[in-house]
Amino acid sequence: MTNKLFNLTIIPLLIITQRSPLDALIFNQPPPPPDKDTPGQQSDSGTRGPCDAQPSETDNELVAFVPTIEKTGNSLPETHVWGLTQSQHPTFWFYLPATATSAQVAQFSLENEADYQSHFQFNLPQTPGIISLTLPTNEPPLEPGQWYYWSLKLYCQTQPSTPNFFVDGWIQRVQNETPLNNDTPQDKVVIYAQNGLWFDTITELANLHRQTPQETETAWADLLEFIGWESLTEIPILPCCTLEKQ
Repeated sequence: MTNKLFNLTIIPLLIITQRSPLDALIFNQPPPPPDKDTPGQQSDSGTRGPCDAQPSETDNELVAFVPTIEKTGNSLPETHVWGLTQSQHPTFWFYLPATATSAQVAQFSLENEADYQSHFQFNLPQTPGIISLTLPTNEPPLEPGQWYYWSLKLYCQTQPSTPNFFVDGWIQRVQNETPLNNDTPQDKVVIYAQNGLWFDTITELANLHRQTPQETETAWADLLEFIGWESLTEIPILPCCTLEKQ
């Protein structure tokens, strides 16, 4: 009987890393409509007297996580703060600095150009971080095509007059034309970003980032870089806050 010798070829093990849909996240910001005046303020350092601020305190800017676009209005440059959503009750995101954590009153307002106007209060956390404010479901849903003006005001006094911190901007709801029921959260982020839906993009990604920070670290940094605040990438997302109608 003849012995047969078999040459065994060692096949190297290939480890294939599956790419995430978020690896190349690009947000497509649509231009603001030419006939709409949407100036706003994305950040505020509380120059009117931050609450209990120490002279050495540098963490002092309240930031609205909303894109800005520079436009020229009346021959002067203007900062326009606005974004789109397809949500009936969208979520707004902000960075709360250390100098604002001791504010006595926190007020969020939303109004449209017709007959809707609502004012809310909420309790601030005791530590700085990223907070979210979701329009309550018992509020009228945002109407497609209408523009809504929002503002966040923080007051150091219990009887407020002039806010010590103030940011504001605009939001518009567009009609949902793409069903997303069968898409993964990662796919939803990409679809929202491709369609310029800022508030939906950041909300979906922030929720993912809370659950899996390592897997979403790059995408989260890219999104904050788009609005000019990549320096806040490592800031924790706090379990806050709940709006209460005034």
